[in-house]
Amino acid sequence: MADAAWTAAHARLKRLPVTDYRGRLVGVVSRRDLLRALIRDDAEIRVEAESLIGRHLLDPHAVQVAVENGVVTMTGRLDKAVVPELLASVRDIDDVVEVVDDIVAV
Repeated sequence: MADAAWTAAHARLKRLPVTDYRGRLVGVVSRRDLLRALIRDDAEIRVEAESLIGRHLLDPHAVQVAVENGVVTMTGRLDKAVVPELLASVRDIDDVVEVVDDIVAV
């Protein structure tokens, strides 16, 4: 899907044909639909970040997560030993643009 989106964007194509394994036309997909499928919205990123935090911490409510335009802001109070690993894990989430660390390490 990523290759198809890249091809459509760089060739300035508005639509791409979709074929089956025999090369028969089975449909048409728009460049916009391809790009939309590749980019998750902020709510989905937030849910994944909160789930990840829940796996790392005994008290998942110790950290609050906000996401705006792919930028994840994390606030709360945590043991300083877990902060670097937690931030690195959130940075690895697909479609995260940046992680703002507002965590107070204690």
